[in-house]
Amino acid sequence: MNILAFVFILPSQAHPSPVNPELAIYTQQTSKRSLNVLKLYSDNTYNFCRYRTNKIQRDTGTFNGGKRKLKFTSSERRHAFNPVTKKTVYKGKKGIYLKKGRRLLGSSPDFWIANNADCLKNPWNYNPLTKKLEDNITQDEKKSSSAAYTETAINAAKRYFINITADYARGYHSVLENNYTGPGIYSTYIDGKLVPWNQDTSDAALFNELNTVVHESVHMNNNDHYVIIPGINIPVNRTETCRSSEFSLIVPKDLPQQIFRWGTYVSKGSTASSNISGIYGLMDEFSAYMNGTRASLMAAAKLVSEGNHAKADIQLDQASRTYFAWYEFRLFTAWYLHYTHLNHREIYNKIMENNNLRLTYTLIDNEFEKIIGDAHRICINGNCDAWKNYTERFKKYADPCIKELIREEKWLTEFRLQGATLQNYRDYLTPGLTASN
Repeated sequence: MNILAFVFILPSQAHPSPVNPELAIYTQQTSKRSLNVLKLYSDNTYNFCRYRTNKIQRDTGTFNGGKRKLKFTSSERRHAFNPVTKKTVYKGKKGIYLKKGRRLLGSSPDFWIANNADCLKNPWNYNPLTKKLEDNITQDEKKSSSAAYTETAINAAKRYFINITADYARGYHSVLENNYTGPGIYSTYIDGKLVPWNQDTSDAALFNELNTVVHESVHMNNNDHYVIIPGINIPVNRTETCRSSEFSLIVPKDLPQQIFRWGTYVSKGSTASSNISGIYGLMDEFSAYMNGTRASLMAAAKLVSEGNHAKADIQLDQASRTYFAWYEFRLFTAWYLHYTHLNHREIYNKIMENNNLRLTYTLIDNEFEKIIGDAHRICINGNCDAWKNYTERFKKYADPCIKELIREEKWLTEFRLQGATLQNYRDYLTPGLTASN
């Protein structure tokens, strides 16, 4: 069975907010302990948050309609808590009404227009009732039940991964020491269902998480710079963006359902940074996927050299589940460039003027291609079984992207900084923006 896990980090403050102005913000205060916030965006998507003092519930989706009424369609499976989902609501001067008659009678609206929305400009997981981020609430809840055991397990896992990377994926131990993000800090979803961490810190339980831990820790390092490989971080100033989901307008209609990571990362209503933050979020994911795959392959190569083919197969299997992100995120980037060139020329021009962003893409792209070649050589020399899954997964997940890239490759060619390598990258840096080591 081919099971692929998605991992999402609870904190969102690591990613700067995109330039994506709200069309309107509405609030519904049902009690001192309950606040509903509805944000409508100019790209016809919405974000609904139900704040309680002990939790936050969130729904996202799209809306359509005119000046007087709107209809909402959720992109989430569980949204029964949202009173506007799958309903037509009515707009008035004071706010939104759930029933047309209330608007006609001039009654108080169900959702008031938020005139002073400063407190609502925070990330969605900032709870205005408790003045905390959602991850803080989660940690408080954990501390009240099994704080000592959870903290011990997290620290034990951290020590394990720092030791493993120091021995088998040299350089990544420094990435983990700076911004470790591992089991107990991130949440794992398989087939859309949350799988709680069982706090097992044995080698058997943690070894196959190496790819994911490096991936998520790289995310936390990608703040005002991007991790290319350990020791090379490129600073990038962010310019105006549009959501990645907008480029669906130029995508062949039958392709999204063939691209494995489309729904999570660039579909309408996606809350991933790769959608919300446009090309800067795409580079964040590109960096994380390459480095996670690279760490697994580095570990596999050393294990093969030690004659430990069983453990090498574990890392090769993990790499075979993430390597095809190279094709997906190359295509997403090409579509983003193509679409903004056609519809947001100012955004496109700023991207093309952003030398360090282009350098970031070039170096990650070069390294991702190289490590996939390394995987083939490891398996030819080591006769590894796990990489045999490569062919099956390549045909299913990479082929649709490769065929479309034939048409879109020109956008990536123009975006690349020709000649830039890991050896000479400093010659290409923007003056005044130096790479950090």
